[in-house]
Amino acid sequence: MFVHTQMMKSSVQYITKSRWRLFRGPLSACLKITDPCRMPPSIKAASTLAVRMQPEGAPPMRSLPQATPGAVEPVVQIPYQELRDLTPSAVEKLHKAFVGERAYGAVAITGIPNYAELKHDAFRAGVDLALLDDEGRKRSAAVNNTYPGWSGTPGSETHPLQNSFLFNVKEELGGQMDPFFGKNIFPSEDYRKTWVKFVDVMYANALQVLRGCDKVLDTEIQQWQAQRSLERLGDDGPALAGRFICYDSGFTREDKLLELRDGVSPLNSNASSIAELPQSSHGHEEPSEMSVKTVGHAGDGLASMRTHATPVKTAGHAGDGLASMRTHATPVKTAGHAGDGLASMRTHATPVKTAGHAGDGLASMRTHATPVKTAGHAGNGLASMRTHATPVKTAGHAGDGLASMRTHATPVKTAGHAGDGLASMRTHATPVKTAGHAGDGLASMRTHATPVKTAGHAGDGMATMQTPSAPVKTSSSGYNPLELSSSLAGSLSSQGSDDAVPVSQPETDYWLPWHVDSNFVTILHKEMYASESTGEFISEPPGSGLMFMNEVGETTMLDCSDPNTMLLQMGAFAQIYTGGKLKACRHAVLNPVKPGVARFNYCNFWYVPWDTLCTAPEGMEATAVNQGWNAMMDESYLNITMKQSFTAFRQFMVSPEARVQFSDSQRFKELSAILPIVRKQGDAGAPTMPNIQVDLLTDVRCPFSFISQMNLQNAIQNLGLQDNVVVRYHPVFLNPNVPKEGESLDDYLWREFGYTKEYAHSEDYPLRRYGREAGVEMNPHRRVVNTFDAFCLIEAAQEEGVQHELVQTLSRWYFEEAKDISDVAVLRAAALHVGLDAERALQRSSELQGTVQERYEEFSAMLGEVPHFLLREQASGNGLELGGLRSVEAWEQVLQQVMERGQFMGMTIDGPHGQKVRVDRANPFTPVSHALPAQHGWTPTAWPYQEEDFSRMDERPDDLMYSEPRLAEHLDLSSLQTLTETYEAIFQACPDGFSVLDLCSSWNSHYPNMDRASKVAVHGLNAVELEMNEVATERHIQDLNLDQKLPWADNSFDVATLALSIQYLTKPREVFAELQRVLKPGGMAVVAFSHRSFIEKAVRLWASEPDDGEGHAHVVCRYFQHGPENGWEKIKTMDVSPRHGDPVWIVTAVKPM
Repeated sequence: MFVHTQMMKSSVQYITKSRWRLFRGPLSACLKITDPCRMPPSIKAASTLAVRMQPEGAPPMRSLPQATPGAVEPVVQIPYQELRDLTPSAVEKLHKAFVGERAYGAVAITGIPNYAELKHDAFRAGVDLALLDDEGRKRSAAVNNTYPGWSGTPGSETHPLQNSFLFNVKEELGGQMDPFFGKNIFPSEDYRKTWVKFVDVMYANALQVLRGCDKVLDTEIQQWQAQRSLERLGDDGPALAGRFICYDSGFTREDKLLELRDGVSPLNSNASSIAELPQSSHGHEEPSEMSVKTVGHAGDGLASMRTHATPVKTAGHAGDGLASMRTHATPVKTAGHAGDGLASMRTHATPVKTAGHAGDGLASMRTHATPVKTAGHAGNGLASMRTHATPVKTAGHAGDGLASMRTHATPVKTAGHAGDGLASMRTHATPVKTAGHAGDGLASMRTHATPVKTAGHAGDGMATMQTPSAPVKTSSSGYNPLELSSSLAGSLSSQGSDDAVPVSQPETDYWLPWHVDSNFVTILHKEMYASESTGEFISEPPGSGLMFMNEVGETTMLDCSDPNTMLLQMGAFAQIYTGGKLKACRHAVLNPVKPGVARFNYCNFWYVPWDTLCTAPEGMEATAVNQGWNAMMDESYLNITMKQSFTAFRQFMVSPEARVQFSDSQRFKELSAILPIVRKQGDAGAPTMPNIQVDLLTDVRCPFSFISQMNLQNAIQNLGLQDNVVVRYHPVFLNPNVPKEGESLDDYLWREFGYTKEYAHSEDYPLRRYGREAGVEMNPHRRVVNTFDAFCLIEAAQEEGVQHELVQTLSRWYFEEAKDISDVAVLRAAALHVGLDAERALQRSSELQGTVQERYEEFSAMLGEVPHFLLREQASGNGLELGGLRSVEAWEQVLQQVMERGQFMGMTIDGPHGQKVRVDRANPFTPVSHALPAQHGWTPTAWPYQEEDFSRMDERPDDLMYSEPRLAEHLDLSSLQTLTETYEAIFQACPDGFSVLDLCSSWNSHYPNMDRASKVAVHGLNAVELEMNEVATERHIQDLNLDQKLPWADNSFDVATLALSIQYLTKPREVFAELQRVLKPGGMAVVAFSHRSFIEKAVRLWASEPDDGEGHAHVVCRYFQHGPENGWEKIKTMDVSPRHGDPVWIVTAVKPM
């Protein structure tokens, strides 16, 4: 059930109700549907190839082929007692579950004692955390979604991993934290204990399944357990990623695999008919004309959901003269090219990858016989496992087909958060009594006869107001809809209400499209469902759950009523590791639920020891990987380590491209096009903070909008941005047809919601409480008024540069003094109050009526909620669009995110002498940048390395290698420029006359202009190179592997840099102690590294690490963390890699002052 990258990035479009369509390739074989007698009633009635739920009254679905008759086997079930004893019957059933073309690659273990109770308790804790516990989610917040902790925003999450809590089961059961996976973080000790009780039983049963599978393989593969063992592999694995997932009801994806008409591919009308397709041991084969590349890869080279025969480009770039070993987005290293001037000293005939690039004179001196990459060879400390001829998958980029979950036509959930005391508001004249928050004292009030779905933003505890243009997705079948409004589900009209407008479900609804997990094994459980507003469990909707497919295309669903059941699936790694004898599970998850119902599942993704190669037993390579139309994997899974597999997955999942709202959504782009940025110039000669433009689309009488504005202004003041933020206002009326005389708010609340005047005027009325917190005294005597004329005056004030002042005046007068801001006398007074010529302003506002009407119509067609904010950094135009009432703290976070995304990039780190350093090129989303934060303060208690970790292939003295000058660059130009810019940002934080040390230097330190520096000391091995260094004021020749004592006095330098040489130090602790000694208190150390090395001179620890980025970042952090006692603080990991070029990773630390 782990959705991997190729499926997410290329073969699936993310959709809610605005559907993006994508055929993933020619499909040319028929599927058999489940035996109708075993199908749930809703699926049996459908009698179609694919099953999807459809509300009553929706348009008819596309016609699909009838199910092929025949007995289709169900998913195998094994009673707990049989599994525990591994009876012959249990082993036979495991054989049936995993071996053969009709195996689904999955088995259900039933009757596990007390399992249902343990599962219920764990799921209850997980649901409460997801839906009801804002503070718990904050306490357990993950640095990103592939690291332990909580990630996601329930009710509005667009990331393919959805909302989830992740922890490493192995850490809890074995007590060993895996630094690469990340340290577990829980919202509370009770939460942790509840889950540990559950997973303890789960893990024991899963291991027993693997023991049984080893017995199965003993009969299938000669001397299986003498060579390999699934049980050993699983038990030795460092991580069992337990992910409790909350799938939002509005989150769906599209999959066309089952959508065949009359057995013909929708992409190719000339495709062979089903009967014409040949059979083979691998299932249905595609005819030759169908062998096309159906989808792109997502940069991981792993999780391809459909096979293709076309190899894609590797890391090298034509014409650049570089055999680029790996870019930060490319998972494999390419080889050197003939004639590139490399003295590649290979001693065997086996192809290997070289370390250098064209013209640099670097020599890759590898001598082992295994085809390798410099990423590291399992077991020998050398290299990884793919030659330059191996087809690999390259990284995708933004614009990869990920679609905004919300487009301008998509109904969005806007409104209050459960328990926050706020609710969405309706304002139409028809009495409706739906959707108030339980106990909040406020109600949902809609405008006009057009129903809207309201809801708020998870985690902010606030709400929004609905405009009259957005349709609501209502329930019209099956089970009862939810009637309470919440930040997750919003206001759901009661079944059959007068204002309910049926909205069709999408044609194909999946939470997870068809795929194969790329990990070793997946353990999961029958899902549970809960109300998004209350968290109460709900019975399973008809037609929901996992669908399974076998090699020949038969599909089935789990038919098991025993609540004490656990399900185990084989992943692609296990299939390859067994030479294809055990089948990986092809599966998908249908989404038939109605609005307001979230799906919850607990999935465990098992990872074997990180350095384990994904290879088939000898002679079984041809059968290890699926073939044909439903392969869902390909050869790119082969010959890579488990760590490379997970690294590639993580690299994509933490990227902005994976999370839709981190990239420019369609609505963000459309709003940005309509609302151009007005550039604000900073003070000349002085660096300024990023300037931010906020465009607020709202109705000036919206109380949530006004309170949110007040909180935004407080956040701006707190961050010192009052001179760097400009706010502009645009009309989206709650109801433009409010009569001239307006209406008493008391009468309105009583008629619509039954709220008494006494309650609405009381001090405990929630809206009044929230107003006071924002510094606003909400006057209960105000009237519901028409604000069209007010907005015309606001538009006129924009031309005079006092729009913000006028909006604040009108808002204060309306909400605090209950003035009628539709009255021309009040408007005239407001114009005078902000310094306008009142009569001239009113005349101009009259002239602007047509403009205001047009803007309202334009914006209301795009939005279904107010307030709505578009925040952009002015220089880049990048930023966020979001809705709802937010707290001061939430606004501070939003503003900081917008600043950090000035170019979708940038990080602020601790610099020298207490200064902050802004690094514009830093990417805060990558695994390297997350490497240290994901440790949550954990460090190894003892030095984690042994003496042999610092051995090298070539132990000859280093001065032999450096006896001749090497006047070459070790990275491409764009990467070197990034390094220089990073140094420049750091040096700018230093005082005039600062001093800097460049350790392990050469002819080029890659420093910027150093006129402000008083001393630049360069240190290296070759005198000629150092003499050519133009920025140096003094030079020193020294071999740090022989003598670690530096020649400078204590406290000599403000900054010390070590670039592209950390991998060669055999005594890093001693060198880092010296580095700390010569730095001044408050001085800063900067270590930069990339993916290139003289592999024969790199220490074994470095060469054997398959993850050049995050893995090596952890190594450098350990060097700092295990230096002199209290020697370093404020350690930071940072990725400053250019978009195109060699990666540049940096670790910084500061000497305490």
